Amino acid sequence: MAKHWSQVQESGALIGIRIMFFTYRWIGRWAFTLLLYPVISYFYLTKKTARQASEDYLTRVRQQGALPVTESIQRQSFRHFLQFGRGLLDKLAAWTGAFQYKDVGFHNRDDFLNMVKQGSGALAIVSHLGNIEVCRSLAEQSQHVKLNILVHTKHAENFNRMMNKLDADNHLNLIQVTDLSPATAIILQEKLNAGEVVVIAGDRTPVTGGRQTTANFLGAPAWFPQGPYILASVLRCPVYLMFCNRTEKGYEVFFEAFAERIRLSRKQREEDLRYWVQRYADRLAHYTLQFPLQWNNFYPFWATADETVTHQE
Repeated sequence: MAKHWSQVQESGALIGIRIMFFTYRWIGRWAFTLLLYPVISYFYLTKKTARQASEDYLTRVRQQGALPVTESIQRQSFRHFLQFGRGLLDKLAAWTGAFQYKDVGFHNRDDFLNMVKQGSGALAIVSHLGNIEVCRSLAEQSQHVKLNILVHTKHAENFNRMMNKLDADNHLNLIQVTDLSPATAIILQEKLNAGEVVVIAGDRTPVTGGRQTTANFLGAPAWFPQGPYILASVLRCPVYLMFCNRTEKGYEVFFEAFAERIRLSRKQREEDLRYWVQRYADRLAHYTLQFPLQWNNFYPFWATADETVTHQE
């Protein structure tokens, strides 16, 4: 299997992010933009695995007709890296309150907020497409919403700590987990009972590997974690999909009702999981083709020929 995404090192990125963030905060976005090009150029030229993964992904997107074939794949890959850099700025800006509620568009927001206000809580499956941190503005708008984001990364502890410091009002809560254990499930159930929202990524496998299933994604089998759907079946709560992407009008948050409940039968557990994983992969593909340069995956994502069966550890 391809090298696990969590093995990618920070490579001094935290220092660079701090410099770029304070450049933006104290000098302005124009200075940040000037600094962005040499920093991204350095990572683009020195990170071969990330560059190759980007080109592989963009090639698949081009085959789906979402990017022009008249532009070289290398140029599109560099723009992919640049978009990632701009997204990091927006991520940090969101945590410092730079994005106001009025600046963010929401789709199907009322249905989601009405459910949360009833105090039942929910599980939201997100992705690394776009910038989910902008949802901070949603949390600030309503005292009824608190987001608990599960993060798997061990190597991003310093980055997560810095973001927690920036979130002075504590609208978002990062919960670092290396595995979805029974103890973790109990903590999350308490969050749901308090009417809060648990957020988990559907396109990242845990650091320990965990249970994975292949689904067709952009025309080929790719690995997706089973964790979100197993967790949903344990928590017995409504499940939503949530995407946040930059459009010409600014950031827009897309909510989708995914399931009132997810039930996994004992006899057909793997078949049920494949169904839910594929449904998620289909919706991720739908938004990815709309915003191809905003998918922040820079590691080998697709399964090789001998890895196209359900993998369990």
